[in-house]
Amino acid sequence: MSLPDDELLELNALCNALIDGASTEAERARLEKMLAAADDARRFYVRAMTLSASLFDYAGEMQADAPDGAQASSLRESDRHPCLSSPAVSAVRDALRTSAAWKAAPRIAALAAAACVVLALWFGFAAKRDAATEIAGTEQESDDSVARLSGAKDCRWTGAALSPGAELRRGQRIELASGFAEITFDCGAQVTLEGPASLDLSSAWDAVLRRGTLKANVPHEAIGFRISNPSVEVTDLGTEFSMVADDAGATEVFVLKGAVEAAPRDAAGNAGDAVVLHETQSRRFAQAGGTDVRDREVKLARFMRKVALDRFTRPANYVHWTFDEEAGPALAPDGFTAQLEPAGEALSAGTRTEGRWQRALQLDGKIFAKAPFPGISKRTARTVAFWVNVPADAPLPEAGAMLAWPLGNAGRGLQIGWNRNPLDGTLGALRTSAARNSLTGTTPLRDGRWHHLAVVFSPKQKADAAPQIRQYVDGRLEVLLTRRAGKRARGTQTESADLAGSAEDALWIGRSLAGGESATHFRGALDELFVADRALTPPEIRHLMTQNKPLTPEILAAQ
Repeated sequence: MSLPDDELLELNALCNALIDGASTEAERARLEKMLAAADDARRFYVRAMTLSASLFDYAGEMQADAPDGAQASSLRESDRHPCLSSPAVSAVRDALRTSAAWKAAPRIAALAAAACVVLALWFGFAAKRDAATEIAGTEQESDDSVARLSGAKDCRWTGAALSPGAELRRGQRIELASGFAEITFDCGAQVTLEGPASLDLSSAWDAVLRRGTLKANVPHEAIGFRISNPSVEVTDLGTEFSMVADDAGATEVFVLKGAVEAAPRDAAGNAGDAVVLHETQSRRFAQAGGTDVRDREVKLARFMRKVALDRFTRPANYVHWTFDEEAGPALAPDGFTAQLEPAGEALSAGTRTEGRWQRALQLDGKIFAKAPFPGISKRTARTVAFWVNVPADAPLPEAGAMLAWPLGNAGRGLQIGWNRNPLDGTLGALRTSAARNSLTGTTPLRDGRWHHLAVVFSPKQKADAAPQIRQYVDGRLEVLLTRRAGKRARGTQTESADLAGSAEDALWIGRSLAGGESATHFRGALDELFVADRALTPPEIRHLMTQNKPLTPEILAAQ
């Protein structure tokens, strides 16, 4: 986190006052100003409020008795979690609505608020003290990729040429002398550069156009994607837009579909009041101010034209379990049969339910499945995608792994489940453990509804490093909280070193890797499980989610 220490302490105090319900109008105005001015401030706020909300829920579940009826009915709007009632932070509040809508008795609220004070301080300074201990989002690691070269036409590069399908890393500068290059960001946004152009990749969600022309196509799942430069910052609102940045520092913005929010910047880099541009509208931004675009109709017509690109997609092999059988083992082609266990139990009925697509595998917290899977423990790129339905009343102890498999080294493996501890992030959010690391998302899954999950694993350059992990919930790339297992607080979910019976190449469905009595099991339903032998792209993940079948090269080329 790049905020100065004095601003970090001030921000922490303002968040604590808001949580306690003791913030003044002046403090709320100051908090609003800080949140509007810095991404780091907004990230700090989101984590503080999300953790506080999770603690409310967690504390509520630990109560032995239901709250008194009179007391519950007397709770006012101001007794709710403060991030629901603060007018100063309404934009962030809406993003947190699903995770912060819990009520709690005053005594519980006070304890949760006090805990949040400590947690907020810890989270705020951890990145400064030990960047390897905790980071917000996988894009903070310099060796992680944030995009890939997904298409090109007649490209001539300045400097080293980019190979088809190349992974692009955070902080990398793309210099295109001529031709067209399509870059697909991990969030799902696709940007086509027209040379000569220069683009800096900041993260999976934003980039800086230094000069040249680009066209951005942003699907619904990537709303919030941002392109900036010294004269303007453009934030997508679900759209298709173009930008042209000249060498003098001026930028023209054209909206082809949907809408964007464009905030002009002054010579010092400070953002001014944003304007919303709608379909077919345009604006020229320069240090002297905003003006109309000359020849707007001619330029719009040019950007509307579709450029035929050569797209780069390596074929993928899939193993697919539909779980459509009436009962018994789950079948897949080529002998990848998932046998239900424990062996000897009556499994002829009760293991299937209505699914997202036809039928689904129903697990009761005791039954699980095991599928022999040669080679799954190798450190290679891989993607798992499936639908899951976690009951809204799923007990915290029944947060066993949805999927798990060994990673190749004794005592290590990969496990995908939902978070049961607020100290690890949002309660009920998707959580993936890989060797020494664990990642927790922000979308609660424990709501009794179907969610599409995709977890993408990519090996790092160092042979002994944990793989890069990208989590997608309902097609959207998750903002992640990353920890190392050795640094977790007591009581958090950790991966057991007891892998008895799990070192073989096998995929476990509904059970953690640990064997014997230490194994935890999953309760809920799973449907349409795909395992691919490479890292899938956001368009491929969306196609699995919407069509329930792989995206073929023919379909991709026609897009």
